Amino acid sequence: MQIIALPCGPVMANSYIVCREGNPTCAVIDPADADLIYDRLCSEGLSCTHILLTHGHFDHVWGAADLKAKTGATVYIHEADAAMAAGKPSYISAMSYGLKPCKADAFIREGDRIEAGGLIFRVIETPGHTKGGVCFAVDEEKTVFTGDTLFCESVGRTDLGGNIRELMDSLFQKLYALDGYVVYPGHEESTTIEHEKQFNPLNAYRDHPWFS
Repeated sequence: MQIIALPCGPVMANSYIVCREGNPTCAVIDPADADLIYDRLCSEGLSCTHILLTHGHFDHVWGAADLKAKTGATVYIHEADAAMAAGKPSYISAMSYGLKPCKADAFIREGDRIEAGGLIFRVIETPGHTKGGVCFAVDEEKTVFTGDTLFCESVGRTDLGGNIRELMDSLFQKLYALDGYVVYPGHEESTTIEHEKQFNPLNAYRDHPWFS
């Protein structure tokens, strides 16, 4: 599998170009800078057919509309976050930052499988950071793209339309079930599920009565 990580956009969100090695088409996850990503696609000889959005916050959809215009790719997002990407008034929506709103072509939900770039991306609903947050697992490669649900030894904030109880359920019940998977998060460096099970500070609250 070929994964090209491009930290970009106003707060250096991780955008990912993903495909099976040697495949001429690819998916782009969370495009934060359309020009940078498009230039890299051209240099790699890749055609983007799918734009996969982990959630609707402005820094992860910053370049989605322009990349769609450049490539004709289909845009996927969970319905609960679609309004943010499409410009619903909110200080975390695209429109608040003068961005072009990006209307999704398809809504995704738990268990959906999207074929792109010669790979199958399985949708895992992981609310908590946002109501409609999702992760994309490529099971045959034991790889998961977690957006802002899970970072290396950290998790996404929950004060921008999220919920800490939902986030903990997403982490402990869903992501921690992915034994042996490499994690590509929405910011900073990659990690593994095993590492997070050992070192993520949120683990200390796993059995706290407040979260039961």
